Amino acid sequence: MAKEKTLDDLFLDTLKDIYYAEKKILKALPKMARAASSADLKAAFEKHKDETDGHVERLQQVFELLGKRVQGKTCPAIDGIVEEGEEIMEEFKGTPA
Repeated sequence: MAKEKTLDDLFLDTLKDIYYAEKKILKALPKMARAASSADLKAAFEKHKDETDGHVERLQQVFELLGKRVQGKTCPAIDGIVEEGEEIMEEFKGTPA
């Protein structure tokens, strides 16, 4: 018989999901900044990257406080968002958009 899931299990599962998403975003933001033709947009992506670095650090601290290994869990939602962003960058490459 499977172990009954608890709110702690849900919290840890969600934490892993968020950690994965933040790491995925962290990887995508520099590409987005390079693809941007607007200086303001580049700056916004760079600022967002700095903020996301902080999110990742805080999530790592939460894992440590819980005594759990820092670990992500694949999040298809963020994978889809990043993939769509890559498609948009390719579609608008070389344009002022």
